This record gives sequence, structure tokens and C-alpha cells, in this order.
Amino acid sequence: MSSATRVRLRGLLRELGDLAEEVDPFGRDEDGAPLFEHIAIVATKAAGQARDLETEAHNTAMENGGRP
Repeated sequence: MSSATRVRLRGLLRELGDLAEEVDPFGRDEDGAPLFEHIAIVATKAAGQARDLETEAHNTAMENGGRP
């Protein structure tokens, strides 16, 4: 697995963690719309990176005669 991919995923996960502080549990729904959209975008990117790493790990295991 590429170190660059892991670094990107780690950065996205850190950003998601940082965004948790921005969510006001008592705020109005309409006030958080831009924040929630940003969270969704970052989460989608992180999920894509994680899927790529999972696929890469599976393929590497299969190439080395291992089990996924």
C-alpha cells in the first residue's frame, strides 16, 4: 500500500475528527447545512480511500498466495 494513500486517509480522518467540535448538538438544522455538507464530502472521500486500501490489500494478499 502506498504511503501517500495512507497519509491522505489519515488526514481525512483527522479532519472529520476536528469537524466534530463544530457540530452544535442544540443548533437548528438549517444552521448546520453547510457544515453537514462539508462533513459528507470529507466522509465520502475517506470512504473511497479506505475502499481503495482494502482492494489493494486484498489484491496483494491474493498475489502472494494468501487469503483475503
